[in-house]
Amino acid sequence: MMPLIVHYVELNFFAMTILCVIFLNMRRPDRQYSLDQKLFFLLISANILLLLLDSMLWILDGKPGSLAKTLSIASIIAYNTLNPVICMIWYYYVDFYIHSSKERLTKVLFPILLPVLINLVLSVASVFTNIYFIFDENNVYHRGRFIFLLLGICLYMIIYTSAFLIRNRKKIAGKEYAYLLFFAIPPMVGGIIQFMFPGAVMIWIASTLSILIIFINIQKDQLNTDYLTGVYNRRYLDNYLQEKMKNRRHHLIAGIMIDIDSFKTINDSYGHDNGDQALKYTAQMLRKTFRKTDFIARYGGDEFVIVMEIDDRAELMAMVQRLKEKVSQFNLEKITPYEIRLSIGYDCYTKEPDMSTMAFLKRIDQLMYIDKQKNV
Repeated sequence: MMPLIVHYVELNFFAMTILCVIFLNMRRPDRQYSLDQKLFFLLISANILLLLLDSMLWILDGKPGSLAKTLSIASIIAYNTLNPVICMIWYYYVDFYIHSSKERLTKVLFPILLPVLINLVLSVASVFTNIYFIFDENNVYHRGRFIFLLLGICLYMIIYTSAFLIRNRKKIAGKEYAYLLFFAIPPMVGGIIQFMFPGAVMIWIASTLSILIIFINIQKDQLNTDYLTGVYNRRYLDNYLQEKMKNRRHHLIAGIMIDIDSFKTINDSYGHDNGDQALKYTAQMLRKTFRKTDFIARYGGDEFVIVMEIDDRAELMAMVQRLKEKVSQFNLEKITPYEIRLSIGYDCYTKEPDMSTMAFLKRIDQLMYIDKQKNV
């Protein structure tokens, strides 16, 4: 029996090592984190704690003495309580990833929290009954009569999150949707196997695999994303534009350069926090205006660039007009003490000998400054 316990504990510690490496790789003391990133940190931390508790239960199982029994009971209560908590964190992560709304999370808090609270009551009540667990006179763990309720609560929350993700799949890119949807599969399969075959250690190791896959995707995005606005950064823009122009086919490639008018005045009059907020609001308007297939990047400072594939120039003009309408609508809502005004330069890429990617960006930048002079 001892070699089997050692094997399970080694597996758990291997998974914990992977999670710690991910956590430390993402953690930077001088960096700001969005709420979805904070939730991802919380997801990693909860998974590490569950693996640690699982290891403790294996080590303490069958150990004599009142201290060992007390630690076993405390560990199993914490372990059972945390099972649906990690499912709850995952739902909040997915919800915020899709909607980017803290206000929305407060509205959906109770429906997701309710199963967690019910499970907490059942976990504590199991000390006096055999709902989830029982320890015999030799301090050996046995499943309770209603352990299936714990699995049911977790499966319900996983299926609920997956259904929510499927309903909102059009709001995120296809690749992101696939990664997020896949996350639920390994722990769900692992949980079912662990339930059917007592003694198997599957669920939280499988969950580690899911976190690793999401991390790889997130880490890649972080290299290419502007941390403040959430759109792509200048580095990725240069690579993307070169790739697009090299592999262009039948579509026209259009570029739009955008600059926030009087951005320095917003910073000076209302503070840098409001200046940052103006950048975020502008990025939100750009995301709402353009298609999911369009490329949006922060070019630097208060400038943004959009790269599009279009059929004709009229399509470009229509998108520029749509952006102007979005900005006007934003200002009418008076969300901020200032108005956001944009100068816009746009053109289609032509295959001229001297028209490099840098020359094209310079071209639409010049057109943007011409528009800015009109707005003075």
